[in-house]
Amino acid sequence: LSTSIIIGTFKQNWITAFDLKKKQHIWWFDAKADLTAPVEVFGSFGMAALRDGRLVKLDINTGKSVWESQLTQFVSTKMVLSGTSLLVYTVDQKLYSIDFQSGQTLWAYDATSSPNLLVRTGAAPQVVGNEVYIGSVEGDVRAISIATGKENWRLKPGKDDFRFKDIVGEVGVGNNQIYVTRYDGLVFGLDIATKPNGTLWEVTTPSITTSAYRDGTLYVGCMNGELLALQASNGRQLWKVKLGQSIKSLTVGEKAVFVGGSQGRISAVGLSGGNLLWHDDLGGSVSKQPFVLDDEIYFSTGLKTIYSYKIL
Repeated sequence: LSTSIIIGTFKQNWITAFDLKKKQHIWWFDAKADLTAPVEVFGSFGMAALRDGRLVKLDINTGKSVWESQLTQFVSTKMVLSGTSLLVYTVDQKLYSIDFQSGQTLWAYDATSSPNLLVRTGAAPQVVGNEVYIGSVEGDVRAISIATGKENWRLKPGKDDFRFKDIVGEVGVGNNQIYVTRYDGLVFGLDIATKPNGTLWEVTTPSITTSAYRDGTLYVGCMNGELLALQASNGRQLWKVKLGQSIKSLTVGEKAVFVGGSQGRISAVGLSGGNLLWHDDLGGSVSKQPFVLDDEIYFSTGLKTIYSYKIL
């Protein structure tokens, strides 16, 4: 997303820039592979992650390729820019630091313990100060030095009584604290001012599919359709609502959190009390993370249709 222009796939292996105001395509780029994550826009450039493991830096005004970089696997999560270092986490659990200007790999950190396991729904890297935080399929959180790619510490809370313990959703950042959600339903807070010896708090919920953090509140979406709001400083539950479908995406606005369901139901839930404001059923499942432009929120479906709702 760049001003009123969205950048994404259209037809097989083509990336396009589309002006939402003028309802017209601006440019096309033949990627020769499909996108595996939303194009991230940094200034005048967009980063495209492709199924064949390539990263392509595009000029968003012209659609021309600036550079390409080949990784071991593809990227399915949000990419982060820290200074001139582009931090990307591949589905085979390798964290890369890539020079944003040249496309050269500065370092690579391997977090994998199961070489053949690909994780498509893990959490994106989160930068705080001079460290980047990632989660692994083992259920731990690791702090990596942005300058060197060396691991500073790791912490694994909870028990080992659940097979899948991937870190999912958004790693929330508070005041010298981070907040983490895990697929097995464990939610916890960590003090990162120094190397943590344990968690600040832990809460157990139903199996978690996604999460989002805003202004001191952690919103947790569960496989059973429950949406919970937790006070991030202590894990206390503020409210809970059941929405009827496994939760696939969360987008937090000023007054509501917009929820995408696994079967295409869109719900708006009030931030203050968790009351259901409205819902609508689309013609297909929500395929990508929604985005907000001005006073509208946009959803795309597997049926190649974009829906726009006015935020009241």
